[in-house]
Amino acid sequence: MALAALGVAACGGGATSNASQQSAQPVKLVYFNARGAEPVEQALVKKYQALHPNVTIQYLSTTAMSGPSDTDQIANLIYNIQAKAVVDVAKVEISRTPLDLMQAKADLDLSKVSGDSAQQGIKDLLNTNYVAFDKGIWALPYEYDPFGYVYNATLFKEAGINNPPKTWDEMRQANRTIQAKFPNTWSICTPIQNLSKIQPYVWSAGGHYWDRDVLPMKADFQNPGMVAAYSFAQEWAQNNWMNTSDINMTNSIQWMISRKCAAMNYSASLAVTLKVNDPATDWRVAPIPVQQSSNKAYNYAGGSSLVIPSTSKYPKEALAFMLWLTSKEGQSLKYGEDPSLGLSRTDIFNESLPANKQVVAQLGGKADWKQALATANVPTRASGVSPIYSKAYQNLADMQQRIILKRSNVNSELASTQQQVQALIDASIQANPDLYKSP
Repeated sequence: MALAALGVAACGGGATSNASQQSAQPVKLVYFNARGAEPVEQALVKKYQALHPNVTIQYLSTTAMSGPSDTDQIANLIYNIQAKAVVDVAKVEISRTPLDLMQAKADLDLSKVSGDSAQQGIKDLLNTNYVAFDKGIWALPYEYDPFGYVYNATLFKEAGINNPPKTWDEMRQANRTIQAKFPNTWSICTPIQNLSKIQPYVWSAGGHYWDRDVLPMKADFQNPGMVAAYSFAQEWAQNNWMNTSDINMTNSIQWMISRKCAAMNYSASLAVTLKVNDPATDWRVAPIPVQQSSNKAYNYAGGSSLVIPSTSKYPKEALAFMLWLTSKEGQSLKYGEDPSLGLSRTDIFNESLPANKQVVAQLGGKADWKQALATANVPTRASGVSPIYSKAYQNLADMQQRIILKRSNVNSELASTQQQVQALIDASIQANPDLYKSP
């Protein structure tokens, strides 16, 4: 195993954080960041060491873990953990990774490390439905990434549209109006080979994917809400309202600023990045439109979480560090509410949103954050978290790509993909019978 590590030396003394009461025993923690925002994480590491002079933290950058995969950092993390590499804290993707690690016996149940502390800490955080399952707490939410309808309000007003659409019919009308006024602009852009961005449309049409949102035992892709949502997405393509090639973080910014897209189904935090790059334009975020005004809105929120790998040498001290990172104190530093780290605006805004509820409330009324946090309080749902979720995700993403680009039959695609995913679920239940007894 080769680890390209960046060691961050301990700084001077300081007060002890309330989130961490530790002994004076020297401790060296290893912190692996698989999710970016490196300057912010490194600054937080230095600050924590200044507060805890007995703690040294070896920081491993996003590309530090070598392994069998060139692209899958979590597969490499599991590989290294199974090879007995010591990692005390890992920053990982939230919706799939904690359960993947748990199934591989590669992370620790935080409630068994320090039950009261973990239980208390998680109460202050968003997106907890992804990390608390099987009677345990397997991670702490760290960065919150709710989605939204991100739109160019300046362009909308030029087209005579004063408000974002709230229903699908209003969205259809807005799409037609923008297409007529700006024929070279896509009215709505959305990731194509993707599952996450379509899910709020499914849920907000009264649809669902599974019999239960965590550890599902049945796939149900042919319900009316799901058929309606995927048919609606196909309608965007058929009317030339949407993009014909896929979206990534780089071109999402380019396409919005260049007016190639008028609106985008994307992370709400995109609005902050757009504002930094193009402050003259009025960038806004609205909830994803619901099928009808009587439907209840639901959102999807991804983000990052913090886990303690099973090879941790100092799990209690690792949990104390994690609790500080997710506390009001830690997240106020991370997001510049407390400016003492001296972080640049670019570094602060080049990450997802706070997971700490108190910090979200503090930032929500501020001009820099108002739009990015516009959907933070829309109820979210978990996305069928299970050991086979990554494979199911890919099946559903491939299905959506065919529906949009090849205009394949929606009902046939849903039926075929349901059969494929149900086979995955059945195999997972057979391999993990105890896990499915108590979601």
